[in-house]
This record gives sequence, structure tokens and C-alpha cells, in this order.
Amino acid sequence: MGIKLKVVTPSGTFINDKEVDIVNVQTIDGDMGILVNIVPLVSALKIGTMSFRIKDKVTYVHVHRGLVVVDGKQCKIITERLYLIDEKGKKLETPDKLF
Repeated sequence: MGIKLKVVTPSGTFINDKEVDIVNVQTIDGDMGILVNIVPLVSALKIGTMSFRIKDKVTYVHVHRGLVVVDGKQCKIITERLYLIDEKGKKLETPDKLF
């Protein structure tokens, strides 16, 4: 059982309650790995990369600031804008449909 990931922008919902193994974010408080049943937290995101893993597949997303809100069961990312990137940080032009 993993944590539910929700990612929203002013344009709409990017990911809606997708169950993932881990979410990695870059916050003003440092880099965090978020797992199911983690203590509740709220932190501001830096401009940078977030990633999440489902089994052996890791997906990378560039986020432009925002908030991460975690309640132990769900990790909600609220950001102004985002786009998919590869593991080296290069923007993906036509990504596979993942969500």
C-alpha cells in the first residue's frame, strides 16, 4: 500500500489520487522522501524536481514553487506550473500517457 499523490495547478489536476510508493520533493526545509503514514506536514516547494515511484518506474516532474501538504494517507502538491522531464532534467515534449 502506497501514498495517494495529487498534483494540482491553476490549469487543473495533473495527477488525481494515484497510489505511489514514494514521492520525493525539494522544499525550503530540504529534500524529503514522503511515504505512506508519514507524520502530517506542510512545506513550501522550491523551483526544482519532484519525482515519484510506482514499482520500478520513476517519473520526474519540474515544479515551479508551490506547497506540499501531507496527512499520512495523501500527498498533495500545489504548484503554479509544471512539466514532465527525464532523469537528466530535459523537458519531455510528447510524454507517454502516465496518468
